[in-house]
Amino acid sequence: MGRVTPTVAVADDDQKSSWPEVVGWEVLNASMKINSDRPDVSTPFYMVGSPMPTDYDPKRVIIIFDERIVVSKTPVVG
Repeated sequence: MGRVTPTVAVADDDQKSSWPEVVGWEVLNASMKINSDRPDVSTPFYMVGSPMPTDYDPKRVIIIFDERIVVSKTPVVG
């Protein structure tokens, strides 16, 4: 009759974690949308093919854009 410790981390299902709707949007508009949904995350931009961070950061959403400065991949938390 002791305390039960969960073995799986509980995710906050109320917070959005991906933005497929912004693929094809101009980078700044996508960043504003992501920040309006999740003001707690940063939104750095990286051009396709450039080096990007390899670590996981739950307070970051990386926006990958192409030569037209439009989002080319779905931005996700991490």
